[in-house]
Amino acid sequence: MSLHLGQHLAELPRHYHALRGPFLKWAEPYDQPATAVLGNLQRALIGWYEAVIDPTEPYTGSVNQYVQQVGKIYFSGKLNEAVRAAEQHQLSDSGLTAQQNPLHHLPRPLHLNSTQQLMLTQFKALGNNCQNLLLMADYHRLTPGRIAEILELEDRLEQVADRRDKCLLMAREAWQAGGILDPTYSPSPVDEALIDQYYAGQLGVTERWDVEARRPVDPVFRKAMELREDWAGVVTVAGRQDLLETLLREEARYAAAATSSAPASAQKKVKLSPRRKGGIQIGSLELPDLQTIVASILFLAFAWLAWTTFGPRTISRKAVDHFEPLPNLFERVAPRNESERDLKRILYYYDRGDYQTAYDELLPTAQAYPAAPLYLGISALALKQPGRALDWFDQIPAGSYYHPFAEWYEALAYLAEGKKPAAELLLEDISRTNGHPYRGKARELLEEI
Repeated sequence: MSLHLGQHLAELPRHYHALRGPFLKWAEPYDQPATAVLGNLQRALIGWYEAVIDPTEPYTGSVNQYVQQVGKIYFSGKLNEAVRAAEQHQLSDSGLTAQQNPLHHLPRPLHLNSTQQLMLTQFKALGNNCQNLLLMADYHRLTPGRIAEILELEDRLEQVADRRDKCLLMAREAWQAGGILDPTYSPSPVDEALIDQYYAGQLGVTERWDVEARRPVDPVFRKAMELREDWAGVVTVAGRQDLLETLLREEARYAAAATSSAPASAQKKVKLSPRRKGGIQIGSLELPDLQTIVASILFLAFAWLAWTTFGPRTISRKAVDHFEPLPNLFERVAPRNESERDLKRILYYYDRGDYQTAYDELLPTAQAYPAAPLYLGISALALKQPGRALDWFDQIPAGSYYHPFAEWYEALAYLAEGKKPAAELLLEDISRTNGHPYRGKARELLEEI
């Protein structure tokens, strides 16, 4: 893991003030309210920050180029499509290297599962000291020396490490109390250290292969890795929220300046008289007090953060509510041939809800078994990857026995991506098809959306 001294974190507020005016002017053609424009600037700057501290391939281009390029995507509402294009290396040739191209460093939306949502609540209950320490170490990736300096513990790195270990212990105790951590699935200290090295990028190629080969066959080891991945997502969301609060405090200065300077521009014509506690009367116009203005900005910004971090909730939430993995068909219907008998054995992990392992096991069989694309798509959908799920569902021909099942999950994938019109068309087709296994569910979901 690449560590640094926090110089980019210190630059973030300065960049916000330097870019705020130019960005508002640049965004005029989009004809959006100032709050929406500033929200896009804030989220783009948070994306820039994560890009420049990326431990594998940090962004090296200009910050202004980044916020404008990413801002265009936010205004278009096509972040998921842009992320997918980057992942599939379908970017247009801009003459920039990968490290200089903002499209190679887009902020990935995070969809917290129920376990992660509980983790986030527990994280916020740890108290400011532990929250700040864990964010400095695990989100901002500051060097131990820099963390010690911030905590005024110079030359006492062991004490800093001890504090972090205690905070992590408190978090794990909360996980156990909340049913997230099962003591019977506790790996050995050696395995914990190995997993730490794996995610820190400190293992060689052969050692990484050994870890990845062990994951599907060792349930304790696999659970520890899944827990680590869940925690990484939680830390990222908490870090984004922390950065947003920082930028909102900077934005509050403009609100304060506006309210303090408004009467001065027309002193002879404007009469100021408080009509309610904290309110300001300017002629016939009553301004809210500064606290209300800042609170409104905070509300709007956190509403925006919920959208960008967790995805379009109103529509995609319906996909989550209606998603139930298709049971293993071969548990109800006997395999018809040897290939289906093989597929039934492969679906061992799918049956147990381990969709990542199921996906990995199914991938080599995609062309061998007609049902494989269906289960690959459902596994991808369960892993919050609706775009990848749609790719698999597209491979199931209309006359296939598995096509009606794929149609239902395809509709859910469209909803998960926020593509309501496409989902509605498909759901209407399902609801009009006699004998369709999801006809009733399609009608129910259409009424909800």
